[in-house]
Amino acid sequence: MDQHLPSEITERRQVVAAALLSLGGASALGFGRFAYALLLEPMRSSLGWSYAQSGLINSANAVGYLLGTLVVGLAVSRLGAARTVRLGTLLAGLSLIATGLLTPFPLLLLMRLLNGFGGGLVFVGGATVVLQYSQRSGAAPPLGLYYSGPGLGIAISGGVVPLLLGPALGWSWQAVWVTLGLAGLAAMALMEPHLRAAPAAALGARGRRTLAPAADYLRIWPMMLAFGIYGLGYIGYMTFVIAYLQSIHAAAALVQWFWCGLGLCAAAGGSLWAPLINRLGPRPGMALIMAALATAALLPVLAPHPASFILSAALFGGSFLSAVTAMTSEVRLRLPAEHWAAVTGHAVAIFAAGQLLGPTVTGLVADLPGGLALGMLLSGGALGLAALVVLPGMRRV
Repeated sequence: MDQHLPSEITERRQVVAAALLSLGGASALGFGRFAYALLLEPMRSSLGWSYAQSGLINSANAVGYLLGTLVVGLAVSRLGAARTVRLGTLLAGLSLIATGLLTPFPLLLLMRLLNGFGGGLVFVGGATVVLQYSQRSGAAPPLGLYYSGPGLGIAISGGVVPLLLGPALGWSWQAVWVTLGLAGLAAMALMEPHLRAAPAAALGARGRRTLAPAADYLRIWPMMLAFGIYGLGYIGYMTFVIAYLQSIHAAAALVQWFWCGLGLCAAAGGSLWAPLINRLGPRPGMALIMAALATAALLPVLAPHPASFILSAALFGGSFLSAVTAMTSEVRLRLPAEHWAAVTGHAVAIFAAGQLLGPTVTGLVADLPGGLALGMLLSGGALGLAALVVLPGMRRV
């Protein structure tokens, strides 16, 4: 590693590295997790799945992501952050390709789990690499730029996948998965120079396991709890908002571009929220993000009008990935560097646990007489609760 080059890691080089490393999140999460919503119906009709099987396939991805975030601290301490990201990106890309080549349900279930596991390694490991660059350069880490990756993947898949599946091109769902997997491997090639140059020695933890003490978690418990509640609330919206719009007979064109627009706003949102988080601090920033998300989730129900749908997509898309920026900034601000990867991984694991519960809880509520509108209200309420949880901790420096 380039341990003798700290002075050469300029702020510009750091930004370029964060931008290219964000491609890992674009492929592993934007393609791997979120593109499934676009391919669910073709897969279900082709393979004869029930809706329960369709849901189980994506639950496997969430379980894999949770497992990846739980072990990423150990992986980084043993392998280094750069090798962890390489491993996760390779696993995510190959599992997407295999998803397009396999049809037995148990094997597809396994591929979705492996894709989620790789995504957990990529997302947290990549953030650790960005933090390593910032520690050497002395500049604030461009976490907002890095965390825009999944939004970019959502936008690309939302614009491209429907075209590939449409009557003009008529691709099969298998061909789409293979293409997304190949795109993930291409992203890995673009990331490689910056992974190779990553100053891994900066954290001083490589080669041994660094377990964060309980005191670390007590310092940041309001943010950890809010992050878990956020996972529950955000995934309820992301899972059911399209179904809700369709249930109230929103225009087909509006529904078609809703996902793409949300992804574009997500890709841009990090650049808007990151300076505010840096200026106000992670906890006030998290409270504002949760308030914005709660408002976005409630808008389609409280004001069912095309303008409110557009505003909801823009506000939610532009805010939801920045919660991770606030959480990572909190860890960086309050904890020693050798614990960043482990604690960030555990914070994301709590988020992933909330994300596992979210669709089931929201779906159960949506089955009540109030229907999908009640489920959307639950999502908005959960996000509002996350904002309230952070407020007491804002007094602590």
